[in-house]
Amino acid sequence: MSSNQPQTLLAILAHPDDESFGPGGTLAKYAAQGVKVHICIVTDGAAGSTDPEHIVGYESLAHRRADELQGAIKVLGATLHTLPYRDSGMEGSEHNENPDCLVQAPLEEVACHIVRLLREVKPQVVLTHDPTGGYFHPDHIRVNQAVELAWEKANDPAAYPEVALPPWQPQRLFWTALPRTWLRRLIWMLRLFRQDPTKFGRNKDIDITRLGTPDESIHCRIDVGPYLAVKHEASRHHLSQGGGRIWGWMPKFIEQRLFGSEVYTQARPDAPRARIDFFEGL
Repeated sequence: MSSNQPQTLLAILAHPDDESFGPGGTLAKYAAQGVKVHICIVTDGAAGSTDPEHIVGYESLAHRRADELQGAIKVLGATLHTLPYRDSGMEGSEHNENPDCLVQAPLEEVACHIVRLLREVKPQVVLTHDPTGGYFHPDHIRVNQAVELAWEKANDPAAYPEVALPPWQPQRLFWTALPRTWLRRLIWMLRLFRQDPTKFGRNKDIDITRLGTPDESIHCRIDVGPYLAVKHEASRHHLSQGGGRIWGWMPKFIEQRLFGSEVYTQARPDAPRARIDFFEGL
């Protein structure tokens, strides 16, 4: 890495709250350590559900979630970027058919936005969703596809000439991951506390017993224990999506054991060995 190029991390994620509920500890840790952390949220979160009182004083749920996102980003210590797409909702939802939603947008168009961001921000490391979208959310999957295409094109001076910025090639691409062994522990904990793991999430529409990244595909494990409080604070800003209720229902020592590390798959280039730091060796 060039000595005059600051360490920069760009996380490209689908919805407001994905940055906090998912890799929030990792993003907070790197920001606290002086890394320039940029977060791009691709959709507006309009297809989510919420209690009516959370929209009082707001034009729409999307406006509420934009406000929540600003608060969370400030807590994490990051710089926010957004793209102009509507939330597509879960697979089979009526929101899938909205012409403004992400899954209706041409992939090349979405990738062009991301290429522009890569060339502008110049990250060494990029983080995004895995190809399954974590829990098969269409927007997560589409973001992964767009990032993969942008990764291939960002350093090609002939690609997307309308961007009019010098080419840039990030050095590592990571995917968010949910290791199967970790999920088994979480499922056990949920059942212990009489919660149904087949009806997880605010809308009870996620069956986490079907999810999980094979443990051999986990290449990076980041210790975020000291930053869980920051992650919790950022998550609480997403009140319309249950952010205030996600934490605090289990003993602290169990919470540290379950959530004290955040793990990732290294997608580009192939990982030669396990890492504990995105920037190791760069």
